[in-house]
Amino acid sequence: MSRNALTDLRIIQLSDCHVSADRSALYRGVNAERNLAGLLPAIRRWQPDLILLTGDVSEDASAPSYGRVAALLDSLGSPVLALPGNHDDAAVMRRYFPRGPWDAPLFHEARGWQLVLLDSAAPGRIDGVLSRSQLQALKTGLQRCRSEHILVGLHHQPVPVGSHWIDRYALDDAEWLFGLLDRDPRIRCITFGHVHQAIGLERNGALLLGAPSSVANSLPGRDKFTLDVAGPACRWLRLGCRAPEIARPLRSRDGRSGANPPAAAPATGSGRRGCREKRRTIPTAARRRPAYR
Repeated sequence: MSRNALTDLRIIQLSDCHVSADRSALYRGVNAERNLAGLLPAIRRWQPDLILLTGDVSEDASAPSYGRVAALLDSLGSPVLALPGNHDDAAVMRRYFPRGPWDAPLFHEARGWQLVLLDSAAPGRIDGVLSRSQLQALKTGLQRCRSEHILVGLHHQPVPVGSHWIDRYALDDAEWLFGLLDRDPRIRCITFGHVHQAIGLERNGALLLGAPSSVANSLPGRDKFTLDVAGPACRWLRLGCRAPEIARPLRSRDGRSGANPPAAAPATGSGRRGCREKRRTIPTAARRRPAYR
């Protein structure tokens, strides 16, 4: 074990679980709860310090669905930070996942990293939005933050991912968010759910990571949801003293006896260890809205 491995923060990001109150209900033809449970052995084997749950935990925003997901994750023995997606009911969800951005952005410091969770869900909307009050609280929190490295998490993708079926429902007015984040060199990673595919992008030297779903994923770059037969997955991240280390998604087969944990991708030219998904750079818009005031 390397010297840094003793202090690195190991995170599992789970997203878009879509569990229903009815245990027999199917999501895109598969059982969401069974697929989530099938990932747990691989997650245990990786021994995370923290579970990051990035929205659409429930399909029907029901208390029974949140309760069963909470029970499954409790069995891992790792603390859970959670944020809501467009399928969730924040008032119900927070009863089962109290650590989240329920009244304001959540700032959580761990091993030199500041994790910032945002709530991009709004009642009656499929796309995402960040309220003026949340943006102001984010700005204030970043100004007060003394951490050298920051990871920001939300549900909706703040940039297009190249899949029309989900890019129609991205974060609205993302320029306001980037007006804050682009100016802060401590932002190392922005991670999100919603897109049902593992994708790695880069903007202003920060990684933008779309998380796979724990129930069903789509092949990337498709106009319509096209089932990826590779199956459900989650993402692992290792946050070290300099930059995030990430790898291919973690799948149920990684929990089998004798399976090797997914290896990290080689270091990129910027010194960051990049992801094995197809990567592209997102240019900062030449004309964008000013930073939120």
